[in-house]
Amino acid sequence: MARWVSRAIAGSVCIMLGACAAAPRERPLPTSRVATGENTVEAARKQLEGRWALISLDIAAEDGRRATVQAAGDLTLDAFGNLEIVYRVSDAGLAALESLGIRSPNPTITTTGRAAIDTQQSRITYIAPDAGSRPFDPALAAARANPFALERERFYALDDKGVLTLTTRHDNGRDAATSRWRRV
Repeated sequence: MARWVSRAIAGSVCIMLGACAAAPRERPLPTSRVATGENTVEAARKQLEGRWALISLDIAAEDGRRATVQAAGDLTLDAFGNLEIVYRVSDAGLAALESLGIRSPNPTITTTGRAAIDTQQSRITYIAPDAGSRPFDPALAAARANPFALERERFYALDDKGVLTLTTRHDNGRDAATSRWRRV
């Protein structure tokens, strides 16, 4: 009989515990406030978010030789920081690139990935997908001498007319690629 009573009590306790409704957490999680206002990552992302069309593309070799590259292009930045830049270079544009020692295997140059925005330096850096939140290695881009490489940091400026300028730089600090974009 004692066994039967203890089983009945244990069963009743299990039923009562299972029937208790979950309550919301009494205390809020310890977090910091999200920065808002001018010169924040959120404000910069909102300014740059959307689709942009290429206006012009200028390339400079490390030794200072320059060329304007005939190309069309699209730039897209979404709300999650995914950045895609596509250049469709004409035959004349490919010839201009080759005159500077830059060889493209095909006329479409694409850079795609997650991007981090540094508002203090007006810089956009692609984040390596397999490296968590580490940026790509800038030394690798220098070794490749490619102004379009993912490893190259992009410096941005947005003027009063709504034109976005993206610039990559050579290791010597000179501009490598300067592209101008208008919002679509």
